[in-house]
Amino acid sequence: MDRLMRRRGPETVAVGVLVVVNILWGLSFPLTKTLSLQMDQHFGIGPEGASSLLRLSGALWLILLRFSLALLLFSVCFHRIVRRAGAAEWQAGMRIAALFFIGLVLQVMALATIPASRSGFLTSLVAVFTPLLTAILLRMRLRLPIVIGVCVALLGVSVLTGLLVWSDSGVHLAADAWQAWTWGDSLTTIGAVFFAGQIMLVDHYGKRLDGAALTPGMFAGTAILAAITFAIVHPLAPEAASSSDWWALASQPRFWGLIVVLSVFSSVLAFGLMNSFQHYISASQAGIVYTLEPVCASAAAMLLPGWLTLAAGVDYANEQLSLSMLAGGALIITDNIISLWPAAPTTAPEPSPASAISS
Repeated sequence: MDRLMRRRGPETVAVGVLVVVNILWGLSFPLTKTLSLQMDQHFGIGPEGASSLLRLSGALWLILLRFSLALLLFSVCFHRIVRRAGAAEWQAGMRIAALFFIGLVLQVMALATIPASRSGFLTSLVAVFTPLLTAILLRMRLRLPIVIGVCVALLGVSVLTGLLVWSDSGVHLAADAWQAWTWGDSLTTIGAVFFAGQIMLVDHYGKRLDGAALTPGMFAGTAILAAITFAIVHPLAPEAASSSDWWALASQPRFWGLIVVLSVFSSVLAFGLMNSFQHYISASQAGIVYTLEPVCASAAAMLLPGWLTLAAGVDYANEQLSLSMLAGGALIITDNIISLWPAAPTTAPEPSPASAISS
């Protein structure tokens, strides 16, 4: 990898690695959707029949299992990285985990009620929120390519989610746009704000500390927050107040098998690579690269559910390719190319987007 970075340049390699990260994250959307369907099946409820407390408890339970296992696997497979993580890396990882945890809880809760591809599209709004938060915190102007990229990303997400449609009279807001907008859409969009903050913190600490060594603290912090919150919330859920109900769910081989896949590929590998390489590019550029996530999520949602139905024993049909998905995906790819256009050389280094956040 060091030889490749010397040959191609750290920025180019970092972009390539983050593309792989997006593919791994894309897999997590149909996998998490399948786990939510298994939970509904276990408790004998439908997608719209669960209380908000059960949805929150389910999201916390999935996150607790996923990141507890991810921390264990990371500690075994990358024990050298864990050993070189000092107090500063652990503290920084915990701070990153706080924002990531909130965003992930909102995303997982929403995934129980909206399609995996739609969740991916709305999560990609992180490309809008990251540069906006950067500008607000640093009181700086956005570069023109980033501004254009943000506009294209917003347009792409609008087309993909069906908020914008086209007809003989041209492009316009869909007549049922606001009726079709659900609480799951709102939760996912709010979650994207917290993911944007997470990206900024990774950029901030990755430039000052050992980027890869941030991962164990992030995993540990996420698991701890999930455990504490789950212990408080789950006794209040009317459908499943007993801890034995949740352990019975976790003991099912099909359920646990998906947790393992999610932990290995979408957690250990994805976040290990993200924390190791994201700091080689700016947080705004990273946020734009992450708009590939919905494209990867959509591809996974069109290919995996049929296999997951057989493996997990749930009724989950493949999502269908549509013209709006193709058009929106093309806009997002265009947005990546525009926004990653290199900045003009300057004598001063680009400021960290999170430098306004106290360390």
